[in-house]
Amino acid sequence: MKKKFLLSSLLLFFSYVFCAQDDYQNDSILLEENRNYLGSNISPLLMGVSAGKDNFNVKVNLSYKRNFRDKNLRFSLNYLTEGNVSLYDYFEPVSSTDTTLVNRYFDNSYNHYDFRFGFEELRGYNGTRVHVGVDAILGYGTNNSNYFDRKFNFVDSTGSYILDTTSNLINLRQGSRSSNYLITGLDVSFGIDWMLNERFTFTFQVTPQFNYYIFLDENTQDFQNEYSASKNYADFKLGYFDLMLFYRF
Repeated sequence: MKKKFLLSSLLLFFSYVFCAQDDYQNDSILLEENRNYLGSNISPLLMGVSAGKDNFNVKVNLSYKRNFRDKNLRFSLNYLTEGNVSLYDYFEPVSSTDTTLVNRYFDNSYNHYDFRFGFEELRGYNGTRVHVGVDAILGYGTNNSNYFDRKFNFVDSTGSYILDTTSNLINLRQGSRSSNYLITGLDVSFGIDWMLNERFTFTFQVTPQFNYYIFLDENTQDFQNEYSASKNYADFKLGYFDLMLFYRF
């Protein structure tokens, strides 16, 4: 909910800025002396991979931009991953008796690589400016999932259980699937640029993206028939919050 509110506020702010362009002198129309930008997303360095949480969602990229007065042509290589520090996302009981309980644990993660190319339009306020941009996305990614069972023994009448470490874990079924996809899509970015000096620019931007994943192949072991057939699917991510540092030359 907080992310949706922040994104809505940013959209309203950028809409106001671009609609009100007649009320100010746009200084970004001047041809920049240093027209090439090379930078990266420094959010993972500032926040850490997991940020002290059990799960993580990381975006690492290398970006290049070329300025053409009030527009930038841009290209980027991106790596996106999501997963868990712990061994599982969630679990559910699958069987129980008067003396035992068996839980099934599930874990999901992905590793995606993509190339993006597009442009952004600039509106300037002296050393600070805003931009709205759009990119086409083409990439390759792997979605991973697995599950495993753990047996617990009944301890006392309070309902407490302890892990049965003597059971043969091979007999407690395990499954896994690794699915490969061709990634296509679009993203839209809304950002604020701060010109730190003649060489460095700091950018904060939010980047909602829409992806369509085309199924290629997979490797599956599914002893308990937990997985349905893999297929093409669409996905919308509300937004990555990127902190970018660019060197201009």
